[in-house]
Amino acid sequence: MAAGGQVAHGVPGRDWGSICGMQVRDVIAAVDHLAPFALAEPWDHVGVQVGSPGDELRAGGAAGAAGAAPVVLVALEVDDAVLDEARRLGAAVVVSHHPLIFDPLERLSDDSEAGRLALRAAREGVAVIAAHTSLDKARGGMADVIAELLDLEAVVPLAPAAADALKLVGFVPADDADLVRKALFAAGAGVIGEYEHCSWSVGGQGTFFGRETTNPAAGVPGRDETVDELRIEVVFPRRLRRRVTSTYVAAHPYEEPAYDVIPLDNEIASLGLGRLGALPKPTTLAELAEDVAAVLRLSSVRYSGGAGREVRRVAVLPGSGAEAIARGVAQVADVLITGDVKYHEARAAQAQGLALIDAPHGVTEQEGVLRWAGRLADALGTAASVETFRNAAVAVWSDSGGGATAAASVTAREDAPDEAGETEEVEASAPAPSPQPAPAVATAPAAAAAPAPREGVRSVNRDDDRYHLYTDGGARGNPGPAGIGARLMTAGGDVVEDVSDYIGKATNNVAEYQALIAGLEVALDRGVERLDVFLDSELVVRQVNGRYKVKDAGLKPLHQQACLLLSRFHEVDVKHVRREQNAAADALVNQAIDAATT
Repeated sequence: MAAGGQVAHGVPGRDWGSICGMQVRDVIAAVDHLAPFALAEPWDHVGVQVGSPGDELRAGGAAGAAGAAPVVLVALEVDDAVLDEARRLGAAVVVSHHPLIFDPLERLSDDSEAGRLALRAAREGVAVIAAHTSLDKARGGMADVIAELLDLEAVVPLAPAAADALKLVGFVPADDADLVRKALFAAGAGVIGEYEHCSWSVGGQGTFFGRETTNPAAGVPGRDETVDELRIEVVFPRRLRRRVTSTYVAAHPYEEPAYDVIPLDNEIASLGLGRLGALPKPTTLAELAEDVAAVLRLSSVRYSGGAGREVRRVAVLPGSGAEAIARGVAQVADVLITGDVKYHEARAAQAQGLALIDAPHGVTEQEGVLRWAGRLADALGTAASVETFRNAAVAVWSDSGGGATAAASVTAREDAPDEAGETEEVEASAPAPSPQPAPAVATAPAAAAAPAPREGVRSVNRDDDRYHLYTDGGARGNPGPAGIGARLMTAGGDVVEDVSDYIGKATNNVAEYQALIAGLEVALDRGVERLDVFLDSELVVRQVNGRYKVKDAGLKPLHQQACLLLSRFHEVDVKHVRREQNAAADALVNQAIDAATT
Protein backbone atom coordinates (compact mmCIF):
# COMPACT_ATOMS: atom_id res chain seq x y z
CA MET A 1 0.00 0.00 0.00
CA ALA A 2 1.13 3.52 -0.71
CA ALA A 3 1.08 6.33 1.83
CA GLY A 4 -2.34 7.21 3.18
CA GLY A 5 -3.78 3.79 2.31
CA GLN A 6 -3.84 4.43 -1.45
CA VAL A 7 -3.08 1.62 -3.86
CA ALA A 8 0.02 1.77 -6.00
CA HIS A 9 0.36 0.75 -9.63
CA GLY A 10 0.92 -2.86 -10.62
CA VAL A 11 -1.05 -4.77 -7.97
CA PRO A 12 -3.53 -7.07 -9.79
CA GLY A 13 -7.18 -6.79 -8.84
CA ARG A 14 -6.91 -3.33 -7.23
CA ASP A 15 -8.39 0.04 -8.07
CA TRP A 16 -5.38 1.49 -9.85
CA GLY A 17 -7.14 4.77 -10.51
CA SER A 18 -7.09 5.73 -6.83
CA ILE A 19 -3.60 7.29 -6.91
CA CYS A 20 -3.40 8.72 -10.39
CA GLY A 21 -4.37 7.94 -13.98
CA MET A 22 -4.11 4.32 -14.97
CA GLN A 23 -0.98 3.40 -16.89
CA VAL A 24 -0.08 0.79 -19.50
CA ARG A 25 2.06 -0.95 -16.86
CA ASP A 26 -1.11 -1.65 -14.86
CA VAL A 27 -2.67 -3.58 -17.74
CA ILE A 28 0.65 -5.38 -18.28
CA ALA A 29 0.65 -6.38 -14.60
CA ALA A 30 -2.93 -7.68 -14.79
CA VAL A 31 -2.23 -9.75 -17.91
CA ASP A 32 1.00 -11.06 -16.40
CA HIS A 33 -0.89 -12.02 -13.24
CA LEU A 34 -3.50 -14.02 -15.19
CA ALA A 35 -1.16 -15.45 -17.85
CA PRO A 36 2.42 -15.09 -16.55
CA PHE A 37 4.73 -14.11 -19.38
CA ALA A 38 7.38 -16.43 -17.89
CA LEU A 39 5.23 -19.37 -19.01
CA ALA A 40 5.69 -18.52 -22.70
CA GLU A 41 7.62 -20.87 -24.95
CA PRO A 42 11.23 -19.76 -25.62
CA TRP A 43 10.43 -18.97 -29.26
CA ASP A 44 7.36 -16.89 -28.40
CA HIS A 45 7.00 -13.11 -28.04
CA VAL A 46 4.69 -11.91 -25.26
CA GLY A 47 4.23 -8.79 -23.18
CA VAL A 48 4.12 -5.21 -24.38
CA GLN A 49 4.91 -4.91 -28.11
CA VAL A 50 3.88 -1.34 -28.81
CA GLY A 51 3.88 1.51 -26.31
CA SER A 52 5.58 2.46 -23.09
CA PRO A 53 4.66 0.97 -19.68
CA GLY A 54 4.63 4.45 -18.19
CA ASP A 55 2.10 5.90 -20.64
CA GLU A 56 -1.08 7.19 -19.00
CA LEU A 57 -4.29 5.73 -20.39
CA ARG A 58 -6.67 8.29 -21.82
CA ALA A 59 -10.36 8.27 -20.97
CA GLY A 60 -12.48 5.92 -23.05
CA GLY A 61 -15.05 6.88 -25.64
CA ALA A 62 -14.57 8.36 -29.06
CA ALA A 63 -14.38 11.85 -27.61
CA GLY A 64 -12.36 10.84 -24.54
CA ALA A 65 -15.07 12.07 -22.18
CA ALA A 66 -13.74 13.36 -18.88
CA GLY A 67 -14.18 10.87 -16.07
CA ALA A 68 -14.80 7.91 -18.38
CA ALA A 69 -12.82 4.77 -17.56
CA PRO A 70 -10.03 3.92 -20.00
CA VAL A 71 -10.93 1.16 -22.46
CA VAL A 72 -8.93 -2.05 -22.90
CA LEU A 73 -9.84 -3.96 -26.07
CA VAL A 74 -9.34 -7.75 -26.22
CA ALA A 75 -9.01 -9.45 -29.61
CA LEU A 76 -7.49 -12.55 -31.16
CA GLU A 77 -4.95 -10.55 -33.16
CA VAL A 78 -4.17 -7.04 -34.29
CA ASP A 79 -5.23 -5.95 -37.75
CA ASP A 80 -6.80 -2.87 -39.27
CA ALA A 81 -10.30 -3.92 -38.19
CA VAL A 82 -9.16 -4.17 -34.55
CA LEU A 83 -7.40 -0.80 -34.69
CA ASP A 84 -10.53 0.70 -36.27
CA GLU A 85 -12.52 -0.67 -33.33
CA ALA A 86 -9.96 0.68 -30.86
CA ARG A 87 -10.33 4.12 -32.41
CA ARG A 88 -14.14 3.88 -32.30
CA LEU A 89 -14.09 2.95 -28.60
CA GLY A 90 -11.27 5.30 -27.69
CA ALA A 91 -9.30 2.27 -26.45
CA ALA A 92 -5.75 2.97 -25.31
CA VAL A 93 -4.66 -0.68 -25.08
CA VAL A 94 -5.24 -3.76 -27.21
CA VAL A 95 -4.59 -7.13 -25.56
CA SER A 96 -4.20 -9.78 -28.25
CA HIS A 97 -3.58 -13.51 -28.19
CA HIS A 98 -1.50 -13.66 -31.36
CA PRO A 99 1.59 -11.41 -31.16
CA LEU A 100 1.57 -8.48 -33.56
CA ILE A 101 5.35 -8.73 -33.87
CA PHE A 102 6.42 -12.36 -34.17
CA ASP A 103 9.20 -12.50 -36.75
CA PRO A 104 12.03 -10.02 -36.03
CA LEU A 105 11.66 -6.64 -37.73
CA GLU A 106 14.79 -5.23 -39.38
CA ARG A 107 13.13 -1.83 -39.58
CA LEU A 108 9.93 -0.22 -38.35
CA SER A 109 8.34 0.83 -41.63
CA ASP A 110 5.46 0.07 -43.95
CA ASP A 111 7.56 -2.59 -45.73
CA SER A 112 5.92 -5.38 -43.70
CA GLU A 113 2.38 -5.90 -42.47
CA ALA A 114 3.52 -6.17 -38.85
CA GLY A 115 5.61 -3.02 -39.17
CA ARG A 116 2.78 -1.09 -40.79
CA LEU A 117 0.30 -2.08 -38.08
CA ALA A 118 2.79 -1.36 -35.30
CA LEU A 119 3.40 2.09 -36.76
CA ARG A 120 -0.32 2.74 -37.00
CA ALA A 121 -0.89 1.64 -33.40
CA ALA A 122 1.94 3.90 -32.19
CA ARG A 123 0.71 6.89 -34.19
CA GLU A 124 -2.81 6.46 -32.80
CA GLY A 125 -1.58 6.06 -29.24
CA VAL A 126 -2.65 2.43 -28.85
CA ALA A 127 -0.45 0.13 -26.79
CA VAL A 128 -0.36 -3.54 -27.79
CA ILE A 129 0.14 -6.36 -25.28
CA ALA A 130 0.39 -10.00 -26.39
CA ALA A 131 -0.46 -13.09 -24.31
CA HIS A 132 0.21 -16.07 -26.55
CA THR A 133 1.59 -19.38 -25.27
CA SER A 134 1.55 -17.87 -21.80
CA LEU A 135 -2.25 -17.74 -22.05
CA ASP A 136 -2.30 -21.22 -23.59
CA LYS A 137 -0.57 -22.64 -20.50
CA ALA A 138 -2.07 -20.48 -17.77
CA ARG A 139 -4.52 -21.61 -15.14
CA GLY A 140 -7.90 -20.31 -16.30
CA GLY A 141 -6.42 -19.57 -19.74
CA MET A 142 -7.27 -20.58 -23.28
CA ALA A 143 -7.44 -24.36 -22.84
CA ASP A 144 -9.33 -24.14 -19.55
CA VAL A 145 -11.96 -21.88 -21.13
CA ILE A 146 -12.65 -24.40 -23.93
CA ALA A 147 -12.62 -27.31 -21.47
CA GLU A 148 -15.22 -25.50 -19.35
CA LEU A 149 -17.42 -24.89 -22.39
CA LEU A 150 -17.41 -28.64 -23.07
CA ASP A 151 -18.18 -29.49 -19.42
CA LEU A 152 -15.02 -31.55 -19.01
CA GLU A 153 -14.36 -32.92 -15.54
CA ALA A 154 -11.15 -33.80 -13.67
CA VAL A 155 -9.24 -31.47 -16.00
CA VAL A 156 -5.43 -31.48 -15.96
CA PRO A 157 -2.82 -30.07 -18.37
CA LEU A 158 -2.12 -32.33 -21.31
CA ALA A 159 1.56 -31.36 -21.31
CA PRO A 160 2.51 -29.99 -17.85
CA ALA A 161 4.79 -26.95 -17.93
CA ALA A 162 8.38 -27.15 -16.80
CA ALA A 163 8.82 -25.26 -13.57
CA ASP A 164 11.92 -23.39 -14.82
CA ALA A 165 12.71 -22.86 -11.17
CA LEU A 166 15.71 -22.92 -8.85
CA LYS A 167 16.04 -23.76 -5.18
CA LEU A 168 18.04 -21.69 -2.74
CA VAL A 169 19.49 -23.65 0.17
CA GLY A 170 20.85 -21.37 2.88
CA PHE A 171 22.26 -21.79 6.38
CA VAL A 172 21.11 -19.18 8.89
CA PRO A 173 21.48 -18.76 12.66
CA ALA A 174 18.19 -19.72 14.27
CA ASP A 175 17.67 -16.26 15.77
CA ASP A 176 17.88 -14.63 12.32
CA ALA A 177 15.84 -17.19 10.37
CA ASP A 178 12.54 -15.29 10.38
CA LEU A 179 14.19 -12.09 9.16
CA VAL A 180 15.90 -13.89 6.28
CA ARG A 181 12.74 -15.78 5.31
CA LYS A 182 10.69 -12.57 5.16
CA ALA A 183 13.31 -10.91 2.99
CA LEU A 184 13.33 -13.87 0.58
CA PHE A 185 9.55 -13.89 0.38
CA ALA A 186 9.52 -10.16 -0.38
CA ALA A 187 11.97 -10.82 -3.23
CA GLY A 188 9.58 -13.29 -4.87
CA ALA A 189 10.84 -16.59 -3.47
CA GLY A 190 8.66 -19.20 -1.80
CA VAL A 191 5.73 -19.22 -4.25
CA ILE A 192 4.29 -22.63 -5.18
CA GLY A 193 1.11 -22.38 -7.25
CA GLU A 194 -1.43 -20.35 -5.31
CA TYR A 195 0.59 -20.63 -2.09
CA GLU A 196 3.07 -18.00 -0.92
CA HIS A 197 5.68 -17.88 1.86
CA CYS A 198 6.60 -21.53 1.28
CA SER A 199 9.86 -22.74 2.84
CA TRP A 200 11.39 -25.76 4.57
CA SER A 201 13.94 -25.80 7.37
CA VAL A 202 15.75 -28.21 9.65
CA GLY A 203 18.26 -27.63 12.44
CA GLY A 204 21.96 -28.41 12.30
CA GLN A 205 25.36 -27.06 13.23
CA GLY A 206 27.69 -24.93 11.21
CA THR A 207 31.43 -24.63 11.83
CA PHE A 208 33.98 -22.02 10.76
CA PHE A 209 37.39 -20.56 11.56
CA GLY A 210 37.68 -16.85 11.02
CA ARG A 211 41.05 -15.40 10.12
CA GLU A 212 42.42 -12.37 11.95
CA THR A 213 40.99 -9.93 9.40
CA THR A 214 37.41 -11.18 9.81
CA ASN A 215 34.61 -9.81 11.98
CA PRO A 216 32.28 -12.81 12.57
CA ALA A 217 28.71 -12.25 13.73
CA ALA A 218 29.18 -15.10 16.20
CA GLY A 219 32.42 -16.07 17.97
CA VAL A 220 35.82 -14.46 17.58
CA PRO A 221 38.55 -14.49 14.92
CA GLY A 222 41.35 -17.05 15.13
CA ARG A 223 39.28 -19.81 16.73
CA ASP A 224 37.11 -22.74 15.56
CA GLU A 225 33.49 -21.95 16.19
CA THR A 226 30.30 -24.03 16.17
CA VAL A 227 26.94 -22.31 15.67
CA ASP A 228 23.37 -23.67 15.78
CA GLU A 229 21.89 -22.93 12.36
CA LEU A 230 18.80 -23.70 10.32
CA ARG A 231 19.00 -25.07 6.79
CA ILE A 232 16.36 -23.02 4.91
CA GLU A 233 15.11 -24.00 1.44
CA VAL A 234 12.95 -21.88 -0.87
CA VAL A 235 12.11 -22.17 -4.55
CA PHE A 236 11.97 -19.25 -6.97
CA PRO A 237 11.67 -18.58 -10.71
CA ARG A 238 14.96 -18.70 -12.59
CA ARG A 239 14.46 -15.14 -13.80
CA LEU A 240 14.64 -13.91 -10.17
CA ARG A 241 18.00 -15.53 -9.42
CA ARG A 242 20.02 -12.35 -9.01
CA ARG A 243 17.34 -10.63 -6.92
CA VAL A 244 16.83 -13.61 -4.59
CA THR A 245 20.50 -14.39 -4.02
CA SER A 246 21.44 -10.75 -3.44
CA THR A 247 18.54 -10.40 -1.01
CA TYR A 248 19.68 -13.47 0.89
CA VAL A 249 23.21 -12.15 1.21
CA ALA A 250 22.01 -8.70 2.30
CA ALA A 251 19.64 -10.08 4.95
CA HIS A 252 22.07 -12.66 6.34
CA PRO A 253 24.07 -11.62 9.45
CA TYR A 254 27.28 -13.32 8.28
CA GLU A 255 30.05 -11.61 6.33
CA GLU A 256 30.27 -14.60 3.97
CA PRO A 257 26.90 -16.42 3.93
CA ALA A 258 27.00 -19.96 2.59
CA TYR A 259 24.26 -21.02 0.17
CA ASP A 260 23.59 -23.35 -2.74
CA VAL A 261 21.48 -22.71 -5.84
CA ILE A 262 20.09 -25.97 -7.23
CA PRO A 263 18.38 -26.29 -10.66
CA LEU A 264 15.04 -28.13 -10.55
CA ASP A 265 13.58 -30.42 -13.18
CA ASN A 266 10.05 -30.17 -11.77
CA GLU A 267 6.79 -29.91 -13.65
CA ILE A 268 3.88 -27.72 -12.57
CA ALA A 269 0.89 -30.02 -12.38
CA SER A 270 -1.68 -27.22 -12.81
CA LEU A 271 -0.06 -25.40 -15.76
CA GLY A 272 0.83 -26.40 -19.28
CA LEU A 273 -0.31 -26.69 -22.89
CA GLY A 274 -3.70 -28.24 -23.58
CA ARG A 275 -6.12 -29.87 -21.21
CA LEU A 276 -7.15 -33.48 -20.63
CA GLY A 277 -10.49 -34.28 -19.04
CA ALA A 278 -13.53 -36.50 -19.11
CA LEU A 279 -17.07 -35.87 -20.24
CA PRO A 280 -19.72 -36.29 -17.53
CA LYS A 281 -20.87 -39.40 -19.39
CA PRO A 282 -19.85 -41.14 -22.62
CA THR A 283 -21.23 -39.78 -25.87
CA THR A 284 -20.77 -40.46 -29.55
CA LEU A 285 -18.10 -38.75 -31.61
CA ALA A 286 -20.77 -37.15 -33.83
CA GLU A 287 -22.61 -35.73 -30.82
CA LEU A 288 -19.41 -34.32 -29.36
CA ALA A 289 -18.61 -32.72 -32.74
CA GLU A 290 -22.04 -31.07 -32.68
CA ASP A 291 -21.34 -29.73 -29.18
CA VAL A 292 -17.99 -28.32 -30.31
CA ALA A 293 -19.62 -26.62 -33.29
CA ALA A 294 -22.30 -25.16 -31.05
CA VAL A 295 -19.95 -23.63 -28.47
CA LEU A 296 -17.87 -22.15 -31.30
CA ARG A 297 -21.02 -20.77 -32.99
CA LEU A 298 -20.31 -22.76 -36.14
CA SER A 299 -22.70 -24.71 -38.34
CA SER A 300 -20.34 -27.70 -38.37
CA VAL A 301 -16.84 -28.97 -37.65
CA ARG A 302 -14.91 -31.82 -39.28
CA TYR A 303 -14.21 -35.00 -37.39
CA SER A 304 -12.30 -38.18 -38.10
CA GLY A 305 -13.49 -41.52 -36.76
CA GLY A 306 -16.74 -43.46 -36.65
CA ALA A 307 -19.77 -41.22 -36.08
CA GLY A 308 -21.21 -43.63 -33.53
CA ARG A 309 -17.94 -44.28 -31.74
CA GLU A 310 -18.23 -43.82 -27.99
CA VAL A 311 -15.85 -41.25 -26.50
CA ARG A 312 -15.34 -39.90 -23.01
CA ARG A 313 -11.67 -38.98 -22.43
CA VAL A 314 -11.09 -35.71 -24.27
CA ALA A 315 -7.85 -33.87 -25.04
CA VAL A 316 -8.17 -30.19 -26.00
CA LEU A 317 -5.43 -28.17 -27.69
CA PRO A 318 -6.92 -24.89 -28.98
CA GLY A 319 -5.27 -23.55 -32.10
CA SER A 320 -2.76 -25.80 -33.81
CA GLY A 321 -1.96 -28.88 -31.75
CA ALA A 322 -1.76 -31.86 -34.09
CA GLU A 323 1.82 -32.52 -32.93
CA ALA A 324 0.23 -34.17 -29.88
CA ILE A 325 -0.65 -37.13 -32.12
CA ALA A 326 3.02 -38.05 -32.56
CA ARG A 327 3.59 -37.53 -28.82
CA GLY A 328 1.18 -40.30 -27.90
CA VAL A 329 -2.01 -38.48 -26.90
CA ALA A 330 -3.90 -41.63 -27.98
CA GLN A 331 -2.59 -43.32 -24.84
CA VAL A 332 -4.59 -40.99 -22.58
CA ALA A 333 -7.51 -39.73 -24.72
CA ASP A 334 -10.27 -41.13 -26.92
CA VAL A 335 -10.49 -37.93 -28.98
CA LEU A 336 -8.30 -34.89 -29.63
CA ILE A 337 -9.94 -31.52 -30.31
CA THR A 338 -7.54 -29.18 -32.10
CA GLY A 339 -7.07 -27.31 -35.38
CA ASP A 340 -4.92 -27.24 -38.52
CA VAL A 341 -4.86 -31.04 -38.81
CA LYS A 342 -3.10 -32.25 -41.97
CA TYR A 343 -3.93 -35.39 -43.92
CA HIS A 344 -0.95 -37.45 -42.79
CA GLU A 345 -1.54 -36.43 -39.18
CA ALA A 346 -5.16 -37.57 -39.43
CA ARG A 347 -4.04 -40.88 -40.91
CA ALA A 348 -1.55 -41.34 -38.08
CA ALA A 349 -4.34 -40.73 -35.59
CA GLN A 350 -6.50 -43.33 -37.31
CA ALA A 351 -3.69 -45.87 -37.05
CA GLN A 352 -3.44 -45.18 -33.32
CA GLY A 353 -7.19 -45.46 -32.77
CA LEU A 354 -7.50 -41.77 -31.90
CA ALA A 355 -10.58 -39.82 -32.98
CA LEU A 356 -10.12 -36.20 -34.07
CA ILE A 357 -12.31 -33.11 -34.12
CA ASP A 358 -10.78 -30.40 -36.30
CA ALA A 359 -11.93 -27.14 -34.69
CA PRO A 360 -10.80 -24.15 -36.78
CA HIS A 361 -7.69 -22.52 -35.33
CA GLY A 362 -8.79 -18.89 -35.42
CA VAL A 363 -12.41 -19.48 -34.43
CA THR A 364 -11.50 -21.65 -31.43
CA GLU A 365 -8.85 -19.29 -30.12
CA GLN A 366 -11.05 -16.24 -30.71
CA GLU A 367 -13.86 -17.80 -28.69
CA GLY A 368 -11.38 -18.66 -25.95
CA VAL A 369 -9.70 -15.26 -25.67
CA LEU A 370 -12.97 -13.31 -25.80
CA ARG A 371 -14.40 -15.39 -22.96
CA TRP A 372 -11.11 -15.01 -21.04
CA ALA A 373 -11.61 -11.25 -21.33
CA GLY A 374 -14.12 -11.54 -18.50
CA ARG A 375 -11.33 -12.65 -16.19
CA LEU A 376 -9.23 -9.67 -17.26
CA ALA A 377 -12.20 -7.40 -16.54
CA ASP A 378 -12.47 -8.88 -13.05
CA ALA A 379 -8.73 -8.32 -12.48
CA LEU A 380 -8.85 -4.68 -13.58
CA GLY A 381 -12.06 -3.96 -11.67
CA THR A 382 -13.61 -0.54 -12.07
CA ALA A 383 -10.32 1.03 -13.12
CA ALA A 384 -10.92 0.16 -16.78
CA SER A 385 -13.65 -0.96 -19.14
CA VAL A 386 -12.76 -4.19 -20.95
CA GLU A 387 -14.33 -4.57 -24.41
CA THR A 388 -14.02 -7.41 -26.92
CA PHE A 389 -13.86 -7.55 -30.70
CA ARG A 390 -15.14 -10.58 -32.59
CA ASN A 391 -13.50 -10.51 -36.01
CA ALA A 392 -15.41 -12.47 -38.65
CA ALA A 393 -12.22 -12.54 -40.78
CA VAL A 394 -10.60 -15.17 -38.53
CA ALA A 395 -12.95 -17.76 -40.04
CA VAL A 396 -10.74 -17.92 -43.12
CA TRP A 397 -12.48 -20.89 -44.79
CA SER A 398 -15.93 -20.90 -46.38
CA ASP A 399 -18.27 -23.84 -46.95
CA SER A 400 -19.28 -24.59 -50.53
CA GLY A 401 -22.46 -26.45 -49.50
CA GLY A 402 -24.79 -23.83 -48.09
CA GLY A 403 -27.62 -26.35 -47.73
CA ALA A 404 -30.07 -25.81 -44.94
CA THR A 405 -31.17 -28.36 -42.41
CA ALA A 406 -34.87 -28.09 -41.65
CA ALA A 407 -35.88 -28.09 -38.03
CA ALA A 408 -37.63 -31.26 -36.90
CA SER A 409 -41.22 -31.02 -35.79
CA VAL A 410 -41.53 -31.00 -32.05
CA THR A 411 -43.88 -32.15 -29.36
CA ALA A 412 -43.68 -31.47 -25.65
CA ARG A 413 -43.39 -33.99 -22.85
CA GLU A 414 -46.53 -34.20 -20.80
CA ASP A 415 -44.64 -33.18 -17.67
CA ALA A 416 -43.01 -30.10 -19.21
CA PRO A 417 -43.98 -26.91 -17.32
CA ASP A 418 -45.61 -24.00 -19.08
CA GLU A 419 -42.62 -21.68 -18.85
CA ALA A 420 -39.32 -23.13 -20.07
CA GLY A 421 -36.41 -21.02 -18.94
CA GLU A 422 -34.41 -22.59 -16.17
CA THR A 423 -33.24 -26.17 -16.67
CA GLU A 424 -32.56 -28.76 -19.35
CA GLU A 425 -35.53 -30.84 -18.14
CA VAL A 426 -38.05 -28.32 -19.41
CA GLU A 427 -37.00 -28.57 -23.04
CA ALA A 428 -39.48 -29.86 -25.58
CA SER A 429 -38.68 -33.33 -26.83
CA ALA A 430 -38.57 -34.71 -30.35
CA PRO A 431 -37.53 -37.94 -31.98
CA ALA A 432 -33.85 -37.96 -32.85
CA PRO A 433 -33.02 -37.94 -36.57
CA SER A 434 -31.83 -41.20 -38.03
CA PRO A 435 -28.04 -41.34 -38.02
CA GLN A 436 -26.37 -41.27 -41.41
CA PRO A 437 -23.23 -43.31 -42.16
CA ALA A 438 -20.18 -41.05 -41.86
CA PRO A 439 -16.93 -41.30 -43.80
CA ALA A 440 -13.57 -41.41 -42.03
CA VAL A 441 -13.49 -37.63 -42.08
CA ALA A 442 -16.94 -36.08 -41.95
CA THR A 443 -18.73 -32.91 -40.92
CA ALA A 444 -21.12 -32.57 -38.05
CA PRO A 445 -24.76 -31.83 -39.04
CA ALA A 446 -25.04 -28.31 -40.42
CA ALA A 447 -27.33 -25.62 -39.14
CA ALA A 448 -29.83 -23.89 -41.33
CA ALA A 449 -28.11 -21.29 -43.48
CA ALA A 450 -28.86 -17.67 -42.71
CA PRO A 451 -30.96 -15.89 -45.37
CA ALA A 452 -29.39 -13.35 -47.65
CA PRO A 453 -30.08 -9.71 -46.72
CA ARG A 454 -33.27 -8.32 -48.24
CA GLU A 455 -32.69 -6.02 -51.18
CA GLY A 456 -33.65 -2.39 -50.77
CA VAL A 457 -33.27 -2.35 -46.99
CA ARG A 458 -31.37 0.72 -45.82
CA SER A 459 -28.54 0.04 -43.39
CA VAL A 460 -29.11 1.83 -40.10
CA ASN A 461 -25.77 0.90 -38.53
CA ARG A 462 -23.60 3.66 -37.07
CA ASP A 463 -20.02 3.15 -36.01
CA ASP A 464 -20.67 4.94 -32.71
CA ASP A 465 -23.84 2.96 -31.86
CA ARG A 466 -24.51 -0.49 -30.45
CA TYR A 467 -27.97 -1.86 -31.14
CA HIS A 468 -30.31 -3.59 -28.70
CA LEU A 469 -32.50 -6.57 -29.62
CA TYR A 470 -35.23 -7.84 -27.30
CA THR A 471 -36.80 -11.20 -28.19
CA ASP A 472 -39.42 -13.42 -26.61
CA GLY A 473 -41.41 -16.51 -27.53
CA GLY A 474 -44.34 -18.13 -25.78
CA ALA A 475 -47.07 -20.72 -26.05
CA ARG A 476 -50.48 -20.93 -24.42
CA GLY A 477 -50.08 -24.49 -23.32
CA ASN A 478 -46.89 -26.41 -23.76
CA PRO A 479 -47.28 -27.17 -26.61
CA GLY A 480 -50.04 -24.83 -27.70
CA PRO A 481 -50.73 -21.80 -29.89
CA ALA A 482 -47.40 -19.98 -30.02
CA GLY A 483 -46.05 -16.64 -31.12
CA ILE A 484 -42.77 -14.80 -31.35
CA GLY A 485 -41.84 -11.19 -30.74
CA ALA A 486 -38.70 -9.16 -31.36
CA ARG A 487 -37.87 -5.49 -31.13
CA LEU A 488 -34.68 -3.99 -32.63
CA MET A 489 -33.70 -0.63 -31.14
CA THR A 490 -30.90 1.88 -31.49
CA ALA A 491 -28.66 2.57 -28.52
CA GLY A 492 -30.66 5.76 -28.04
CA GLY A 493 -33.94 3.85 -27.66
CA ASP A 494 -35.48 4.43 -31.10
CA VAL A 495 -37.41 1.45 -32.46
CA VAL A 496 -35.96 0.23 -35.76
CA GLU A 497 -38.25 -2.72 -36.45
CA ASP A 498 -40.73 -4.97 -34.66
CA VAL A 499 -41.47 -8.62 -35.36
CA SER A 500 -44.78 -10.19 -34.27
CA ASP A 501 -45.58 -13.56 -35.84
CA TYR A 502 -47.79 -16.56 -35.09
CA ILE A 503 -45.90 -19.85 -35.53
CA GLY A 504 -48.70 -22.35 -34.92
CA LYS A 505 -48.60 -25.03 -32.27
CA ALA A 506 -45.21 -25.18 -30.55
CA THR A 507 -43.53 -25.26 -27.16
CA ASN A 508 -42.12 -22.35 -25.21
CA ASN A 509 -38.54 -23.41 -25.94
CA VAL A 510 -39.12 -23.64 -29.68
CA ALA A 511 -40.86 -20.26 -29.68
CA GLU A 512 -37.97 -18.68 -27.74
CA TYR A 513 -35.45 -19.92 -30.30
CA GLN A 514 -37.56 -18.93 -33.30
CA ALA A 515 -37.97 -15.44 -31.86
CA LEU A 516 -34.22 -15.15 -31.39
CA ILE A 517 -33.56 -16.33 -34.94
CA ALA A 518 -36.12 -13.92 -36.42
CA GLY A 519 -34.68 -11.00 -34.46
CA LEU A 520 -31.10 -11.80 -35.49
CA GLU A 521 -32.15 -12.02 -39.14
CA VAL A 522 -33.77 -8.57 -38.90
CA ALA A 523 -30.61 -7.11 -37.32
CA LEU A 524 -28.40 -8.58 -40.04
CA ASP A 525 -30.75 -7.36 -42.77
CA ARG A 526 -30.52 -3.87 -41.28
CA GLY A 527 -26.73 -3.92 -41.42
CA VAL A 528 -26.20 -4.06 -37.66
CA GLU A 529 -22.67 -5.12 -36.71
CA ARG A 530 -22.63 -4.61 -32.92
CA LEU A 531 -25.53 -5.96 -30.97
CA ASP A 532 -26.72 -6.65 -27.43
CA VAL A 533 -29.44 -9.31 -27.31
CA PHE A 534 -31.80 -9.61 -24.34
CA LEU A 535 -34.02 -12.63 -23.56
CA ASP A 536 -35.96 -13.68 -20.47
CA SER A 537 -35.28 -17.37 -21.20
CA GLU A 538 -32.26 -18.22 -19.07
CA LEU A 539 -32.05 -21.63 -20.74
CA VAL A 540 -31.65 -20.22 -24.26
CA VAL A 541 -29.16 -17.60 -23.07
CA ARG A 542 -26.99 -20.20 -21.40
CA GLN A 543 -27.20 -22.57 -24.35
CA VAL A 544 -26.16 -20.03 -26.99
CA ASN A 545 -23.39 -18.83 -24.68
CA GLY A 546 -22.11 -22.39 -24.33
CA ARG A 547 -22.94 -22.76 -20.63
CA TYR A 548 -25.59 -25.43 -21.13
CA LYS A 549 -25.57 -28.26 -23.63
CA VAL A 550 -28.54 -28.76 -25.94
CA LYS A 551 -29.75 -32.27 -25.22
CA ASP A 552 -33.06 -32.18 -27.05
CA ALA A 553 -32.86 -33.28 -30.68
CA GLY A 554 -35.67 -30.94 -31.71
CA LEU A 555 -33.88 -27.86 -30.39
CA LYS A 556 -30.43 -28.68 -31.78
CA PRO A 557 -31.06 -27.40 -35.33
CA LEU A 558 -32.60 -24.21 -33.96
CA HIS A 559 -29.65 -23.74 -31.61
CA GLN A 560 -27.20 -24.30 -34.46
CA GLN A 561 -29.01 -21.79 -36.67
CA ALA A 562 -29.00 -19.19 -33.90
CA CYS A 563 -25.28 -19.72 -33.25
CA LEU A 564 -24.53 -19.40 -36.96
CA LEU A 565 -26.40 -16.09 -37.12
CA LEU A 566 -24.63 -14.82 -33.99
CA SER A 567 -21.26 -15.58 -35.59
CA ARG A 568 -22.01 -13.11 -38.42
CA PHE A 569 -21.90 -10.05 -36.16
CA HIS A 570 -18.63 -8.25 -35.49
CA GLU A 571 -19.56 -8.00 -31.84
CA VAL A 572 -22.53 -9.56 -30.06
CA ASP A 573 -23.50 -10.25 -26.47
CA VAL A 574 -26.50 -12.36 -25.41
CA LYS A 575 -27.85 -11.49 -21.95
CA HIS A 576 -30.63 -12.66 -19.63
CA VAL A 577 -33.16 -10.14 -18.30
CA ARG A 578 -36.19 -10.42 -16.06
CA ARG A 579 -39.56 -10.79 -17.79
CA GLU A 580 -40.69 -7.31 -16.78
CA GLN A 581 -37.63 -5.90 -18.57
CA ASN A 582 -38.74 -7.71 -21.73
CA ALA A 583 -42.31 -6.42 -21.70
CA ALA A 584 -42.28 -4.99 -25.24
CA ALA A 585 -41.28 -8.30 -26.85
CA ASP A 586 -43.77 -10.17 -24.64
CA ALA A 587 -46.55 -7.85 -25.83
CA LEU A 588 -45.63 -8.62 -29.45
CA VAL A 589 -45.94 -12.36 -28.69
CA ASN A 590 -49.43 -11.95 -27.23
CA GLN A 591 -50.43 -9.67 -30.09
CA ALA A 592 -49.52 -12.38 -32.63
CA ILE A 593 -51.33 -15.16 -30.77
CA ASP A 594 -54.44 -13.02 -30.21
CA ALA A 595 -54.60 -12.06 -33.89
CA ALA A 596 -54.44 -15.70 -34.97
CA THR A 597 -56.78 -17.25 -32.42
CA THR A 598 -59.56 -14.71 -31.99
